[in-house]
Amino acid sequence: MGWRVIIIENPAKLSLKDNKLVIEQEEKVNIPLEDIDSLVIDASGIVLTKNIITALSEKDVNVLFCDEKHLPCSTILPYSQASRGAKLARAQLNMSEPNRKQLWRKNIIQKITNQADVLKKFGYEHEDLRKLANTVRSGDTGNNESTAARFYFSRLLGDATRRKPMWHNSALNYGYAIIRSSIAREVAARGFISMIGINHHSELNQFNLVDDLIECFRPIVDDYVLSEVALNHINNADSSLSSEDRRAIIDILNKNDIIYNKKFEIKLSISKMVESFAKAVLEEDTGLFELPKVLI
Repeated sequence: MGWRVIIIENPAKLSLKDNKLVIEQEEKVNIPLEDIDSLVIDASGIVLTKNIITALSEKDVNVLFCDEKHLPCSTILPYSQASRGAKLARAQLNMSEPNRKQLWRKNIIQKITNQADVLKKFGYEHEDLRKLANTVRSGDTGNNESTAARFYFSRLLGDATRRKPMWHNSALNYGYAIIRSSIAREVAARGFISMIGINHHSELNQFNLVDDLIECFRPIVDDYVLSEVALNHINNADSSLSSEDRRAIIDILNKNDIIYNKKFEIKLSISKMVESFAKAVLEEDTGLFELPKVLI
């Protein structure tokens, strides 16, 4: 797995030479493909050759394209090269409803626990969230996730619905999009059917499973944004993000969280989480599903 996150914010020509990404602007830069984890295209006037798109896909590089608001709007995902992709897809389709509900319950318990840990880290009352986490039922039929979200954001941001046009909402959405694309890559690489989720089931969403698996990472993004980006916005009500903000948020993939009770870079913990989910599906054992925790 690569480690570099490359962001292109000005017109450039991208090509392939000697298994390296060649970026031609005022100067020419060569970067080994094996070093690249993600490539973010955030500029108009970018020229891509067919060869570089193919090579990036073969190396499982996460390629994101941003819209005019600089928010990720599209990603390139390789066709699965997993040796057991068909087997995993069949197991996913045949998963029992009780297993789906228990996997979702485990997911939501950890998400709410992560939210409580973030509130504690920033000095807010958090015990009510822990009580909610302890009462999540199979399939979250009591909708504890929604109750927790209102409590959490009203204290963390003073914005229970996250609809105010403030910088933190733009920053969180940007961070969620970065994590979402990385999860989508891992889901595709293992042969999952991305539109078949364990809870999300919209007919219009090609990434229902990805939107299930991202939930525990959302509080981790919240923590990172408020710790690493907020200082740029003291006494600043502007809802837009600067180039500096975006570069800082993209670097979240190289930061740490906890999974399997060990510290890993987030891009690695995403891979480990999806791998554990695959094991849980194949072996019909929800206990094998491992989820990320906030690094406190």
